[in-house]
Amino acid sequence: MTTHSVQPTTTTRPLRRGLRAALAPGLFTLIAGAVQGDGALITAAYRNASPIPDEQLSYPWDGGTAITTSLIWGSTQVLIVVGLMAFARSEAAPTRAGRVGGRLAVVGAVLYVVAHALSLVAYDAAFDDPISIAVLSCFGVGTLLTAVGLIMAGTAALRSGVWAGWRRYTPLVLGVWMVAMMPLQFTAALPVAVGVYAAATMAFGLALLVEGLTHEWQP
Repeated sequence: MTTHSVQPTTTTRPLRRGLRAALAPGLFTLIAGAVQGDGALITAAYRNASPIPDEQLSYPWDGGTAITTSLIWGSTQVLIVVGLMAFARSEAAPTRAGRVGGRLAVVGAVLYVVAHALSLVAYDAAFDDPISIAVLSCFGVGTLLTAVGLIMAGTAALRSGVWAGWRRYTPLVLGVWMVAMMPLQFTAALPVAVGVYAAATMAFGLALLVEGLTHEWQP
């Protein structure tokens, strides 16, 4: 009697790699949205109890907490970059404007990563310090590029219908809400605004996940 070991076939190995590639960007974006939303709400709640002046870049956090916060948020922003890159490559926004918008969103998200990296060494700097100005400029330009890019790509995705159902609305909704958040961050509505942003980011991540899996399992 002979026994035969079952070896993975060449068709199953690429499928597993394809599934990982389909799952990762969506899951990363879901996690990033949840962590950033939770962190921003905690930050907003802690503002009134903070012992440091609000002219300090890391306000309301100080010392090791400020560094840890920048590391966590910077790491989640890297996850969002991965999600945006997957979206830009997905052909969900197949027009010229859509492709340009996808790239703009990625560049804007990368500027957020740069801003968080700089804030690791500038957490105790005043707002008028040159390095603080550099950090705030990266955040400002990054927000603008990401919002405009998502609006451009989101509009193209909505019109193309490559993504189905509710999922084709998610990039545009996220981009529009990022624009709306710009003035709201200076008001008492900040916690609500951040909550909506986190929900929109997670919805975008879920759309990436579902569309990636749908595409992977198509014959």
